[in-house]
Amino acid sequence: MSLKKAMNAMVLNECLESLGLVLEYNLKDYPLHQHAVRVGEGCALLGYKMGFDEKVLQHLYFAGLLHDVGKISIPLDILNKRESLTAEEFEIVKKHSVHGSRIIISLPELDKLAFWIRWHHECWDGSGYPDGLVKDEIPMEIQVLSAIDCFDSLQTPRMDRDAHTPDEAMNIIRQYSGTHFNPDIIDLIFEMHREQTLVPGKSSRQFLEIKDKYLNVPLVGNERDYRQYYGITGLYPVLRLFARVIDAKHHYTSGHSIRVSILSKYMAEQMGFPIDDLIKIEIAGLMHDAGKISIPVEVLDKKGPPTEEEWISIKKHPIHSSELIKNISLFDEISHIVYYHHVWVDGRGYPDIKPGESITVLSQIIAVADAFDAITTERAYSRAENTETAYRIIKEGLGSQFHYEAGETLINISPKYIKALFDMHEV
Repeated sequence: MSLKKAMNAMVLNECLESLGLVLEYNLKDYPLHQHAVRVGEGCALLGYKMGFDEKVLQHLYFAGLLHDVGKISIPLDILNKRESLTAEEFEIVKKHSVHGSRIIISLPELDKLAFWIRWHHECWDGSGYPDGLVKDEIPMEIQVLSAIDCFDSLQTPRMDRDAHTPDEAMNIIRQYSGTHFNPDIIDLIFEMHREQTLVPGKSSRQFLEIKDKYLNVPLVGNERDYRQYYGITGLYPVLRLFARVIDAKHHYTSGHSIRVSILSKYMAEQMGFPIDDLIKIEIAGLMHDAGKISIPVEVLDKKGPPTEEEWISIKKHPIHSSELIKNISLFDEISHIVYYHHVWVDGRGYPDIKPGESITVLSQIIAVADAFDAITTERAYSRAENTETAYRIIKEGLGSQFHYEAGETLINISPKYIKALFDMHEV
């Protein structure tokens, strides 16, 4: 069955949950529960305790997962600073809620969440940002998100401090009851903390029951409605957001995933692949480097060659990419394509080929497009080369590193066509 025909009503939910993992996927936290996941679960638990209806619970859950998406706009040197931020740096950080709302408002069915994400740092006494809302001007859902976000942030290790214990975090947010937070909500969080409903490091039994009953339902209605009104093209804003988040962590990879996706699809089209494969390779191109979120900035942006230990970390990123994509049930084939995009035609490269599996041509097309973009863009460890040099390097690797037909297809594309292709997609 083709990917287009196999679309089901839960795929948007699965994409957003996987994106929630990507947003905070790093070596220290993954595969443990992460801040975004914990905030989503905490919001659903608190919303259930407050009697919110199932659609609000579902939206709160996804708002928790995506509340910090705007942090992709913050320069990496600020996000990864090990000391306290200066006043000027904090002003830059404060803009993440506005940037997040602008990203989310473009996603199908989630425009309501844009307000929640914009205002998740508003304070009960009007001292928050960006709009200085006061008390009941702040929708109740946002009051929930704000308090849960703070409670969990205090328990999450940061570059400039260690994590607080749950008891310490509870004591801190209670000090801000009536100023930063609605006192009634803080009292409810205290009850949940005392009852151990919010369990650090794992999903509580109550959350799993809530998720099964209220959250694991389609965001966009039934399957028939989904196929008729939404379809695979409706996922592209979400998948492009994946690519932006992936590339934003590292200064030198800005726009890389989108360029690889566009070029891979164009090459596959020139090679005569059917529409279903074009869809697969476009999605795989967008998500092929998702696992690079697991690599520390100081490793990928290192100016010299990596150490043996750092190289081991880098070589794991296709595995991590594949693991993240597997969270989306319909993307099994795409997960397979991504897993092998650094394996050479002659079997070298990484990771090792699994017993009984083979490398698809789609993986090999992405390998060529990926190499082309890496060669022609500046990286920490290499300067950008011109298109002719990239063509020469790829030609020299035909039959060993690169698939012969895929490499020849790229080499036969005019550089002006590639430039126009990227320009039309605003890469």
